[in-house]
Amino acid sequence: MFKNTSFRVRRPLVALVCMSSILACGVAYSQPRPSLAIAHRCGGVGEGNLQQLKRQAHDFNLGLWMVEGPRGAYLADVPIQVKKGNKTVASFVADGPLCYLKAPAGSYTLVGIYKGRLRSIRAHTGNMNVYLRW
Repeated sequence: MFKNTSFRVRRPLVALVCMSSILACGVAYSQPRPSLAIAHRCGGVGEGNLQQLKRQAHDFNLGLWMVEGPRGAYLADVPIQVKKGNKTVASFVADGPLCYLKAPAGSYTLVGIYKGRLRSIRAHTGNMNVYLRW
């Protein structure tokens, strides 16, 4: 009698666990994926590193500089967001003053934060000298 009752309880329990696993996987797969793939490479700390990065410019279609002050002192460790319309399509921390991006053709808003101050600029692919200046 107890075996039969145990079997009756176990079968629905196993079915419930299986269905939960299937639903969990379905939810994971149904989450939206970014529609734009944007590659980036940042650097430029030190003259040698800057020249090495500049030699790779031909692999990208958008160039972004982060500078401060009237003389354009180079900045590093600047959080950057790339937006298309109101949607953030890429975010990263620029580990040097120059970042190259490879993005689908179009215009983007580039946003950076340095010392708590936000700066943004509208840029089009093909422009290799966009500046965020603080």
